[in-house]
Amino acid sequence: LTPKQRDYVSKVHNAGTSLLGVINDILDFSKIEAGKLDIETTDFRLDEVISSVTTLTAQKAHEKGLEFLAHVSPDIPEDLLGDPLRLGQILTNFVNNAVKFTERGEIRLNIDLLERTGDRVQLKFSVRDTGIGMTKEQSEKLFQPFVQADTSTTRKHGGTGLGLTICRRLVELMGGRVWLESEPGVGSTFYFTVWLDVGAARGARRVVPEQLAKLRVLVVDDNAAAREILAEPLATVASHVKTVASGPEAIEAIKAQDPTAPFDIVFMDWRMPGIDGLQASRQIKSDETLAKQPAIVLVTAFGREEVREEAERLGLDGFLVKPVTRSMLVDTLVDVYGIPDPAGAAATAAAAESDASRLRGARILLAEDNDINQQIAVELLQGAGASVEVANNGREAVDKLVHGPQPPPFDLVLMDLQMPEMDGYQATARIRSDARFGGLPIIAMTAHATMEERQRCLAAGMDDHVSKPIDPGVLFETVGRFYHPPASSEAGSEREPAPPPPEAAPSTDPLASVEGLDADDGLARVAGNRQLYLKLLRQFHEQQGSAPSQIRAALASGDRSLAERLAHTLKGVAGNIGAKSVQTAASALEARIREQATAAATEAALAGVAAALDPLLAGLRAAVPEPAPADASSHPLNAPADPVATRAAAAELTRLLSEFDPTAAEFLVANRSALHPLFPGPAWSEFEKLVESYAFDDARSRLEQAATP
Repeated sequence: LTPKQRDYVSKVHNAGTSLLGVINDILDFSKIEAGKLDIETTDFRLDEVISSVTTLTAQKAHEKGLEFLAHVSPDIPEDLLGDPLRLGQILTNFVNNAVKFTERGEIRLNIDLLERTGDRVQLKFSVRDTGIGMTKEQSEKLFQPFVQADTSTTRKHGGTGLGLTICRRLVELMGGRVWLESEPGVGSTFYFTVWLDVGAARGARRVVPEQLAKLRVLVVDDNAAAREILAEPLATVASHVKTVASGPEAIEAIKAQDPTAPFDIVFMDWRMPGIDGLQASRQIKSDETLAKQPAIVLVTAFGREEVREEAERLGLDGFLVKPVTRSMLVDTLVDVYGIPDPAGAAATAAAAESDASRLRGARILLAEDNDINQQIAVELLQGAGASVEVANNGREAVDKLVHGPQPPPFDLVLMDLQMPEMDGYQATARIRSDARFGGLPIIAMTAHATMEERQRCLAAGMDDHVSKPIDPGVLFETVGRFYHPPASSEAGSEREPAPPPPEAAPSTDPLASVEGLDADDGLARVAGNRQLYLKLLRQFHEQQGSAPSQIRAALASGDRSLAERLAHTLKGVAGNIGAKSVQTAASALEARIREQATAAATEAALAGVAAALDPLLAGLRAAVPEPAPADASSHPLNAPADPVATRAAAAELTRLLSEFDPTAAEFLVANRSALHPLFPGPAWSEFEKLVESYAFDDARSRLEQAATP
């Protein structure tokens, strides 16, 4: 684009974004006024809400040079029950407003425990800024609909004046209240309270590995509030925490420390007057007189890439972007010292197993065009006792609901968003337009795991979303919240035997040597099912090896939409198997295509995909064994064919394929000798692949042709 064209496009984009914000505000306000907006009750962790708010707001604060701090009182339970989406919406609105009206200084989020009664807690949230402030008269009318503190605000900053009104109504729905304190030229503090239930873990704090208790920690920051916010949670983990206010003080404190009890780790702020954090770290790292070099973690309010890269060049041990939570600090300490966290892993596994048990008997329609994603979702859900029918795109999903058996045999729909023919948004709109399906839960599956994406899904009529690559625990928990088994299927009903435990990896795992593959992550995404994981790796090798050439061909023909979809698919399936370098490269390529970057930039991103993909494919060829051939004694292919058995097996398999029953693959293996005569030569292998990859429509068509005399 020329500079003038880019300017026009930018103005249109900004105007459209502003209009979308206005429409969303009005829709939320209308729902509240009509009593149609409900507050959910679900398990969540307060740290995760803060992280989500940070993701949405911190960049704007960084661009203005503002420091964003968050302090959570240590007596607040970590596991809570409430509506994390709406809580995040309120905090995001308050923090965004604070950033909008502050030109210098800091934004501080505080969360305090006011009261605990049994398993209920009352929390007080406050967002303080050092911005322009308001008069008493302006403050009094601020929470009225369509009113802003100053009539010039809309012209300068945009908005409807509805955001704070919506926040007030949401807080009231959560049993709390909102108020503010403000002084012109000094700043404003917005407060609100909410009542929440203590979560399933009854508020127990995460068990911290014992090795961390012996650490001696030094915190370096010129901002007194930031020092306090870092030191307080560290003091609940480590036995000795000292704070200093500058780089020179840090260097002096390290030198003066008893050499028999030196500091183990330093949390060093980056931007400080005089010697900044990088300079101080460089001096400490180069000091050969120290008996022990401490680990150094750089902490910054400004997540600039060049700072991160410089920290890596210096060999620093970690990098944190403010606001920093207790969980982030514990995770960093565990990573720096390579300490296993068995308690956390065991808790996660136990929670996933509990959530999976809630899915037994669920009937799920899966709308997903990618066969690897289909296979992972089907295997996970089927392993939890659910039955799954697959639709290869949104149109198929709509047809199965609208034109299939009535009432539809589904308790829930899992809907991918990016699909050919009809995407997830269009399919959901068609489904919701039919009054019969107004209460059918629809859960989106998306690779864009942002709060904006979740809100867009909710606005489109979906009930929730899970991100890809699929996390089994999140999938089970989310589906379990929306599936309500009929009373007759609960206590006293026949239960299927539990699936066998995951097959252990060999002591010397060849997958560990595959460049660009995190096999542990990939196995975790299929709940430890090693045979399924090996099958997925083989499919990835077969189906994605030509992805770069397919994308290049699509770009050459001018079909950018197809090229973007191919890159998106590669990103998703790479994430599913733990191929993180390919996932990252494909994500960058997808962004270049979407942004309509220059041909040179797109080609460079495409070359990056090939550079990451080639060694991965080579490693998979060497490390992934071919599937063992079927036992000839069990399924003798050369035995005389029984026409009656062949017709019966073909009829039953046709039924299973028509119903998208995932047991079709098992039936095919069990009846191999009866069905094989229908597919002579290489046709049998092709038919097997169709069934194994859940291409049931194509497989049924092939079978019907083969079985027709």
